[in-house]
Amino acid sequence: MGYSHISITKAMGINPLGFHASEENDRYASSHHALDQNERGDWKGSIPDEIWRDINSYISNLGHKPERFPEEAKLLSYLIHHMRLQPKDKQLINAATSRGSIDFLSQMQTDHHSLPVWTSPHSTLGFPSSWPALLHEADAPLFFQSSTCSSFGLTLQNAFAWLNSGMADTFIAAAVECPTAPLTIDQMKAIRIYAQDKAMTYPCQSMDFQKANNSMVLGEGAYAFRLEKNNSRGVAYLKGVGSAMEKINHSTELSQTGDCIVSAANTVFGEFPMDKIDLIIGHFPGTKLGDLAEKTAYERIFGQVPFTLSNKWKIGHSLGASLAANMDLAIAILQSQTIPKLPSYIQQESTPPSVMNNILITALGFGGQAICAVVGR
Repeated sequence: MGYSHISITKAMGINPLGFHASEENDRYASSHHALDQNERGDWKGSIPDEIWRDINSYISNLGHKPERFPEEAKLLSYLIHHMRLQPKDKQLINAATSRGSIDFLSQMQTDHHSLPVWTSPHSTLGFPSSWPALLHEADAPLFFQSSTCSSFGLTLQNAFAWLNSGMADTFIAAAVECPTAPLTIDQMKAIRIYAQDKAMTYPCQSMDFQKANNSMVLGEGAYAFRLEKNNSRGVAYLKGVGSAMEKINHSTELSQTGDCIVSAANTVFGEFPMDKIDLIIGHFPGTKLGDLAEKTAYERIFGQVPFTLSNKWKIGHSLGASLAANMDLAIAILQSQTIPKLPSYIQQESTPPSVMNNILITALGFGGQAICAVVGR
């Protein structure tokens, strides 16, 4: 289609490693994970308490009661505010999430004999996008979408479409997920994909292709990226994005050969030369079959697979925001030209690249949808 490269002119994130500009690399300088445990001993990746205190103070100073609002809405509003992303003409904010405010609804049901009148619409999927728009007095559109763990990939596709069509001059691509409440963890346990070993050195064994048990760990996170067309001052550039589906028999299934990942990558490489990829930041959720299928997919695509890494062993799986976490890490690597320290159990078949100009990032969602994108400098 001959799309123009999209400039990423501002990028920030909040996750278990703190609140940071995406180009900051020191948060990945250690091979220690940032996961914690709840009172039941379940592993999770939590945003630090001091940041949540700042967020709730920010909401209080706006004249609202923090306990009335889902974490996703508060987190996204706080992030947009501190990035000084002021909506203007021909600019919109498109935010992605997998689950929306389901844990907030569960908490309301637990804490109240009868649901408060403000439970709806505060617990709807769209509220974490519509409420920040009201706070920031945005006349421009702000909308959400959900497509399980590939949700942020649809946001990137929207960015390409809106910016290249001229319907927007600036596009703020955002993602948020706070899936660490007991309800969501229990749902992942019910389908037997959650980490069970409470004493593992690395609770999430992402990219351990010989592991005996599933080891997914959920993590909190929010990310926002300001995208513009033909701006040479970007911290990085979005050079291509593609998606694909595969036929499945049940909602958590994936082909052993990762067909949807191969198809999504082939869509990207129809526009961008595959041999220019220096590094892959994969999805690798820590499940036995999912990790292996993704590894097989890259072997099918590349033959000799470029140096590959994951961040879920460190910060957990933020579901619909996970591709945004990958883009956040990709920007840090491109800016610093430094590969993060990885656990010793992650074995590579390729040598680390000395120069990194283009990084392939991937997300794979329940339902068989894969997203691949190229982020470069």
